[in-house]
Amino acid sequence: MCGRYTLAPGGLTLFPERFGVAAPAPTLAGYNIPPGLSVATILRRDGAPPSCESLHWGLIPAWSQTAEKQYKMINARAETIQQKRAYSGLLAQNRCLIPADGFFEWQPQPDAPKQPWWFHMAGAELFAFAGLWTTWQPRPDVEAVDSCTILTTAANDVVSPVHSRMPLILRPEVEAAWLDPALGAEDALLLLSASANVQLQKQPVSRAVNSTRNQGSDSIAAVDPGGADPSTGALF
Repeated sequence: MCGRYTLAPGGLTLFPERFGVAAPAPTLAGYNIPPGLSVATILRRDGAPPSCESLHWGLIPAWSQTAEKQYKMINARAETIQQKRAYSGLLAQNRCLIPADGFFEWQPQPDAPKQPWWFHMAGAELFAFAGLWTTWQPRPDVEAVDSCTILTTAANDVVSPVHSRMPLILRPEVEAAWLDPALGAEDALLLLSASANVQLQKQPVSRAVNSTRNQGSDSIAAVDPGGADPSTGALF
C-alpha cells in the first residue's frame, strides 16, 4: 500500500520543467503527507493540456451517497482495477499523476514497534505515482469534490523486505501517455508494467514520522534501525 509520502517544498519549483505544468501551491508540499489531505495531482480535463490541481487523497466514487472522506480508498490494486466498480470506469479517461519524491512503509519488528523506512530515487528526484481521479457531485446544487487514489503493485526487491505492496511509479517517458485520453484502458494497463521502481533506494527513519503532526525534514533523516528511538505515535 501507500499510506504516507513525501514531496519536499523545494521540488515544487521543478514542476514546470519536470512535468510541464505550473508549480502547485506551497501548502501541497510536505515531508509526511497523509491520506485525507489535498494533494498535488496532474491530470487532463476534456482533452485540455495537463494541469496541476489540488485533489482530495482518498477516492470518493461518483455514485457514493455522501462525500464522507474516509481513508479506505487511498489505494487501488493495479491488478484488479478493471474488476472493481469504483475504478473500472476511471481507467479509460480519468488517469492522473501524483508527484512525489519518496514514500514510507513500516517493517514489523520482533518485540518492538514497527520500523519506518523511506523509499526514494537517487538524489531524491521527483517521480510520479500512477493514479486515478474522479468528481463527486450528486446534484448541481452540491459542491463538487475532486478526489484521487494511488495505484499499487507487488513490492519489488527493494521494498519487499519491508512490505508486500508498494505504490506504482511510472517511468518519466510514459507519463504523458498515461495522461493521454486517446490511450485506451488496455494500453494504459500495459504502461503500468513499465515502472521505475527498480531504481529505488531506502533508508530507515525515526518513528517520529508515525505522527502526522511531524512535518519537518527530520521525518526523512536516516537513523540506525538497531539503535534506540524514543519516538512513538500511531499512524494517522
